[in-house]
Amino acid sequence: MAHSPRTHKPTPLFIGGTGRSGTTILGDLLNEHSQIRTSNPTEIKFLANRGGLLDVIYGSPSSRLSDLEGISILHYRTYRNRKKRTTQLREERLQEFKEKIWQKWWEIDGKPPHGPGLHAGISKDVLEKILTRFEKLLTRNPTRAGSRFMDEFISSQFDSTTNEKYWTETTPMNISYARHLLALNPHARFIVMRRDPRDVIASLLTKDWGPSTPVEGVEWIENRLRAGHLGQSYIPKGQLLTIDLEDLVSNTPEQSYKRILDFLEIEDEPLMRAFHQEKMNGDLASTGRWKTQINSPEFVEAIEGMLKRLKADSIEYGYVLD
Repeated sequence: MAHSPRTHKPTPLFIGGTGRSGTTILGDLLNEHSQIRTSNPTEIKFLANRGGLLDVIYGSPSSRLSDLEGISILHYRTYRNRKKRTTQLREERLQEFKEKIWQKWWEIDGKPPHGPGLHAGISKDVLEKILTRFEKLLTRNPTRAGSRFMDEFISSQFDSTTNEKYWTETTPMNISYARHLLALNPHARFIVMRRDPRDVIASLLTKDWGPSTPVEGVEWIENRLRAGHLGQSYIPKGQLLTIDLEDLVSNTPEQSYKRILDFLEIEDEPLMRAFHQEKMNGDLASTGRWKTQINSPEFVEAIEGMLKRLKADSIEYGYVLD
């Protein structure tokens, strides 16, 4: 049942990481709590993905879409030309966004978290109406338009209830876009899932959408770690929690589980605890899989080089690798 976003506003909880770091399984765990609903699909795609909602509102690195701050209206010609160009770029991004909604993200032929698509969680006519209202408000107040769009989308999904305290989404790149997600909802919370980068890369190499060699995997994950570090710098301390997958499933499972409960200020519940105990075990993290799958001098050297670069730039990853 859908509810009015004016009266029903669960706090968005964005789970992110590098990818292959446990974001989906954490979303599944939290979905077992009566006050938490994980989106269906768990990755809605249209937030942090290229050409998505955030690109429409704030622009992407390649679009040069920016606001008019720093340009005095006294410099009228410059101000007018910049505003005209900004409007044009935003319109182009809006059209791309709508095309991707219906042609790419509405139906996806794939298993979770990449499928099944937006149609699993919201009706087409409702989403069309939300998009129409978003488009009308976009020119006047882009951030408010985006915030309203998200409120209406969340509250209009099929499984929405008035009991929800949190609505959870698990796209890994959420953390990298934290600054803009907070602009849409300043009260949003974030959980960063971390995992041994070597095991992340080993997992990536089994997929057909990531790097094709271990050394390429090191470059891939370094870029993700850097983007995530920058994103985290915008998140207020009380709205951010970092969890290591290995701790949650094997090293210190009880302490990690309690940290999640305390961070979200929720009580433990039998279904959530049972899921944690029965389905989240050491096998889930596949700790050390890299040793049998990609252990080589070139890979080890690349990892060590990455860690030195991260340390030199004061980017803490949290793992002491053997």
